[in-house]
Amino acid sequence: MTKNANDKLDLAKLRAHIGEKPRTKAGQVRQAWPDIRQLLDAGHSLKDVCSWLNEIGLQIGYARLSDYVCQLRRRDAVIGSPAQTFTAVDGRVAEAAGPHPLAHILEREKKPVGFDYNAEPDPKKLI
Repeated sequence: MTKNANDKLDLAKLRAHIGEKPRTKAGQVRQAWPDIRQLLDAGHSLKDVCSWLNEIGLQIGYARLSDYVCQLRRRDAVIGSPAQTFTAVDGRVAEAAGPHPLAHILEREKKPVGFDYNAEPDPKKLI
């Protein structure tokens, strides 16, 4: 089996686009996110960061920037949290470390829901 030149991906061509300005505002904010995060961590207000972004050519309103920043912080929190590790045990998948991903839902399902009517109430509990 011989490999010809067309069988290889030209990744250099793909990498050439890394420094280009993304087409969408969300992409532009994602590209600038490390710098935006540093400015916010240094104590600068989001309003100031928004005006500085507009000065450098990223035309974005405060509300939209605030939304994107919240999304990126949530993404960082998920990525930065300890990864769930799972191992196969006897053909089953068992969680090796960390809480169950749906623990809050499982806990809520244990609690009774709604109004529990008692036809014969305890007289001591009445007013």
